[in-house]
Amino acid sequence: MKLNPIQWYVDRELSFVPSHFTKANTIVTDESLFWVRTKLIGRYAIMHSNDEDVFSILANEKNFHFEDPAEAMIYELRWSGNK
Repeated sequence: MKLNPIQWYVDRELSFVPSHFTKANTIVTDESLFWVRTKLIGRYAIMHSNDEDVFSILANEKNFHFEDPAEAMIYELRWSGNK
């Protein structure tokens, strides 16, 4: 197994969303989370769809927020059709 030093030494998943991150509209699944962790290299955060919307919090709907807009686009192209 080949280790990627960027993924090994950097804490990529943030617990907050900086203002310059790009939100992806496709909801996070276990499969898409694994894909992001293994295929992408940039930083990201996972937050509820809309913190003010009680129904999204109860439904546990979360979205990715990516630092690199290109990674947000790659994620959307890969996962937006899988519902």
